[in-house]
Amino acid sequence: MFVSRQLAQENARYKELVDELTAAKTTAATKNGEIAIIRSNQAKLSDNYERQLVALRKQLAEEIGRHRGEVEAARVEGKMLATENAFLKQDLAEESMRIHARKPKGRPEETPAPETPKKTRVLPFRDGFDDEEILAVSPTKPTPFKHYTTTARGKRRRQLSPDRQAGLPLDAPVAPQTAEPLAPDDPDPDPSDEEEMEMEMEMEMGDAVADGPARAVDDDAHARVVKRLLNHRTYPNEQSDLEVLGRLAFPSAPQRTLSTRLLEETATRNRGSYLMDYAEAVIALWAQALAEKYFAPVPIFLAVTREVLALDARTPGSGLIELLVPVLQDSGDVNGVPRFRHSPQSRQSSGQIRRTPASQLEPRVDATAALALLHQIACSRLHVAADLERFWRCMRYDFVLMMLNCAQPLHDLILTLSLLATSVRADAFGSLLDTEADQRANENYVIDRVANLLSETPQPDEGAAPYPAAAVCQLRLEALSLLQAIAFNATAPSSRHGSGAIAAHPTVLARAIRAMHDELDALYRFPPERALHAILVNGLMRLVYGVLRRHPDQVDLPSKLGRLAGGKQKFLVALTRLAFSEGLVLEEGIDDETVEMAHAILDDAVNPQEAEALQEAFSSSRREE
Repeated sequence: MFVSRQLAQENARYKELVDELTAAKTTAATKNGEIAIIRSNQAKLSDNYERQLVALRKQLAEEIGRHRGEVEAARVEGKMLATENAFLKQDLAEESMRIHARKPKGRPEETPAPETPKKTRVLPFRDGFDDEEILAVSPTKPTPFKHYTTTARGKRRRQLSPDRQAGLPLDAPVAPQTAEPLAPDDPDPDPSDEEEMEMEMEMEMGDAVADGPARAVDDDAHARVVKRLLNHRTYPNEQSDLEVLGRLAFPSAPQRTLSTRLLEETATRNRGSYLMDYAEAVIALWAQALAEKYFAPVPIFLAVTREVLALDARTPGSGLIELLVPVLQDSGDVNGVPRFRHSPQSRQSSGQIRRTPASQLEPRVDATAALALLHQIACSRLHVAADLERFWRCMRYDFVLMMLNCAQPLHDLILTLSLLATSVRADAFGSLLDTEADQRANENYVIDRVANLLSETPQPDEGAAPYPAAAVCQLRLEALSLLQAIAFNATAPSSRHGSGAIAAHPTVLARAIRAMHDELDALYRFPPERALHAILVNGLMRLVYGVLRRHPDQVDLPSKLGRLAGGKQKFLVALTRLAFSEGLVLEEGIDDETVEMAHAILDDAVNPQEAEALQEAFSSSRREE
């Protein structure tokens, strides 16, 4: 009984639960339906809102385009009127000068013009005589003749009375004057007052003419600059740059041509110089083209920037450094980064030497021309320390190190080395970084890459011919010159910052000695470029000897040589060859100073027994020869 009762209770409870579950499912289904309806309404409202928003945006864009067109038309008309006004002012100044020059120096005596007989008037004295006949005449002045003389140059002006009317400006319209007859009782005008007024008017006209040519020259120079920029053509285009840009547009705004964008960007700037405004507008469009990877207008922007720098060498110091230098580096990255990825130093190459395929390069972006512009800007600001510091703070250290890679073109490597030579100062070289630790690390990277160029062979792109041996020697001479400029600063001879960095580097001196050994081997093969090899040997010896003498306690030469494979053996062979060199035939071009330096370094590096053995070995070998 108890079990059956409990079972009935459980059945009832189960039934209640089933009813509750059914009710919950019904409620959930109802709620889901309501949610679906709400979502559907929300989607309809959102679609309607999007359609309205698109329509409003389209209408706003049309209104903006129409407004900009009207503004551009008004601005162009204003510029045309300003130019026409400048030419009219110049013509007025020239005509005024021509009239002033043609005016006779002396004023001839004027004969009185025939006059109509005056009407008989009632005389006031009524004494039977004419009043004009009884005027007293001084015996010392026989005649009332007035002497006319020319005005002296630079004569002080006569002070005008306050009630006298000021002269009209040259540009003001002159109102027509009507001649009023003199009243019968008015006296004739005084001729002396007329002469003074005429003299004052001539002097005012002369001042206006004197100021006119200066303004005309400035306006003429400005007009020539504007005309030259607007008519500039980039090879091989036969049309002007504006005509070519009129057919190009950014992918992000295909409805607006680049010529329109360029003129609008120029008009929105006000630097006080059309040249600066135009340059900033070009740089802004250049940066956008690189960001969108739209390289068609980049050659035009590069050529126009070169033209701007040619028109005014002071332009980079006027605020273009911060704008132009980053854009030029970004242009160098377009082809510099793919070449670096195929170099042995890249992780993707795993130490293998691979040539860069032409398919990964962009021929419309000339990295060599960008580097040449960077070098031009740096050289133009060498005499302004503040501008040069700003320049090297804008230079990215990773860009400099990338362009010192052997996978870059030979001309780019040489330009980068020449560019780095402008960064050498008494306390730093290379790109300027914020902290001292970062600056020292960057300097170590720079001298490490430059020292590698003493022995590395640059690799041309895929399909290009190998570089000639003379060109490779020229590259190594440029690298050696930069290391010498860093070690022995010509502008600050007492500074030891650069030589200290080379002395503290673990492998730079050892690489220089290895390069000296390789150059001697090449010299003994008697190649056509043997003179360049001899210059390299002499320069490398001066670099090594100078750093060792400046920092004798800081340089542990045996430990540095041990970091390179065969470093100690190449050191002994190269230094011994030079120490016993006689400068004949194969060794022609080796200086006596190089021989003496080699002797001095060998004396400090080997013991007496090793020195005697080396001397005997080279003496016997020379006797056998």
